[in-house]
Amino acid sequence: MEDHEIAQRKRDRLLVDTVRHFLLVNHNFGQLYGQYQRGSLHFRDWIKFVDDRGESVLFNLKENTQQLYQQSPFPITEKEQIFDLTIRSIFHLAMKLREDLYTLEIFAPRYAELNRKPPDSAEQKSLIDKFQVIISRAETSLRDGMEEIAGLAQDSFRQFRELLSEYCRNGLLIRFFIEEEDSIKKAMGAEAFNECLRTLSGADVSEAYRLAGESYFQSAFFDRALKAFDRALVKNKEDEGLHFKIYLSQGMGYFFSFAFPEALNCLEKCLALSGKVKIAEKHKDMIRRVCQKIQEDFPGRRKSDLHRGLIQKARSICRKVEEMPPAPSNLQFNQS
Repeated sequence: MEDHEIAQRKRDRLLVDTVRHFLLVNHNFGQLYGQYQRGSLHFRDWIKFVDDRGESVLFNLKENTQQLYQQSPFPITEKEQIFDLTIRSIFHLAMKLREDLYTLEIFAPRYAELNRKPPDSAEQKSLIDKFQVIISRAETSLRDGMEEIAGLAQDSFRQFRELLSEYCRNGLLIRFFIEEEDSIKKAMGAEAFNECLRTLSGADVSEAYRLAGESYFQSAFFDRALKAFDRALVKNKEDEGLHFKIYLSQGMGYFFSFAFPEALNCLEKCLALSGKVKIAEKHKDMIRRVCQKIQEDFPGRRKSDLHRGLIQKARSICRKVEEMPPAPSNLQFNQS
C-alpha cells in the first residue's frame, strides 16, 4: 500500500510537470508561429523550442509524456495514449523543421549568390539548379510543417482540456492551477482557466480551493492551506467542515512557529466543532501529538506559570480527544 502511494505521488508530480511544460510549449509555439507569419522566424529561435539534447521545452514535454504514459505502472486510458502520440508527432515535425530553417537561413543566401553569377560550366549550372530544388523543397516543407504543427497544437489543446477529466479532484494539479493562475489565464484565457478548475473539482469553482487546501495541508504547507480554505469559505460561509480545517491549519502553523498559546486556542476551536463535524482519527492523533509535545515542555524552557497553564490546557484537550467516539475508518479530510 505504501509503495502504491509513493508511486501515485511521483505520478502526480510528473503530471504537474507535464502540464507546466505543455502550457509553456503552446505559449512558445504561438509566439514562433506569429514570427513565421511575419517572416521573422529565425533558426536561433526555433532551436530554443526544440532539440534532441534535453535543452528545449518541447523535448522536456515529450520526455514527460513518455514517462507518464509509456513507462507508467498505472493503466493508461485511450485519451492519454492519443495525447502522448500527438505530442510526439509535434516533436518529430518540429525537429524536421529545424533542418528546413537551417537550410533556408544558412545555405539559401549562398545559393542565391551563386545563382546571380554566370556559371563557369554546364556542370556548375547543373549543381546550382539542384541547389535551387533543395531550397524550394525546404520552403515548401517549412510552410507545410508549420501548418501541420499549428493544427496539431490546436488539437492537443482540445485534448488537454478533455484529458483533465481523467484527473478529477487531483489536489496537486489543482494547486498548480491556483499558483499559476495569472500565467495560465494569459495562455488560455480566464474562462478556459475556470473551465479547467471546474473540470478538476466539480461545478463549484470554490471546491477547487478546498481540494487545494487539503493537498497543502497534507504537505504541511499550513499557511498555504489556510489561504486556500479561506478562499473556499467565501462561497461556503456556513460550512463547519471548512471552519474546522481553517482552525486546524492555524493551530498547526502556530505550533510549528512555537506560538503554543495560539496553537492550543485553535485546537480548542477545532474540538468545539466536534458535535457538527466528524473528526478523522488521523486528525485526532495530530491534535493529541501536538498537546503531548507541549506537555513535555520543550528542552531549555522553564516551568513558569504560563507554561504550567499551557500544560494544563494541553492535558484538557487530550482528555477531550480521548473521550470522543471513534470516527469511521474511511473518513477523509475533506468530509465534514
